[in-house]
Amino acid sequence: MINRNFILLASLVLITVHIMEIIGLEPCDLCLKQRWAWYVSLVLAITPNLILKNNNNYFLMCISFFLFLNSMLAAWHAGIEWGFWEGFQTCVAKENNYATDLLETLKSSPSAPQCNQASFRFLGLSLASYNSILSLLTSLIISKNIWKKE
Repeated sequence: MINRNFILLASLVLITVHIMEIIGLEPCDLCLKQRWAWYVSLVLAITPNLILKNNNNYFLMCISFFLFLNSMLAAWHAGIEWGFWEGFQTCVAKENNYATDLLETLKSSPSAPQCNQASFRFLGLSLASYNSILSLLTSLIISKNIWKKE
């Protein structure tokens, strides 16, 4: 039963982030990396149903592990957005001084969204914060259910 519920949750998460892209919220590099765990976990949740015809605890343990790591990555990303620590140099938006040379500034400006600027906040939390919370809770629930079965 946990596999079906997780498949629904992971599908909902991935559909939601793609809808947000369609409406214009462009993801940064770390946002895209945080999706990997959801994609891999979704495949791992579907695989036992297609191939093994049962709920395999090894697959669930892998899903729990990937989502736990994803929650740490998302928490690190949220910390970058809040300015608690710095991210990679490629993730940091720099302040532009347009007074010096506008043409050079425009040429050197990155086109991708920067990881230290949350593109969207809801109730004061960024999407990376919500991803961290959701990934951690899902990982803990799956782990609890694995140990309950054994």
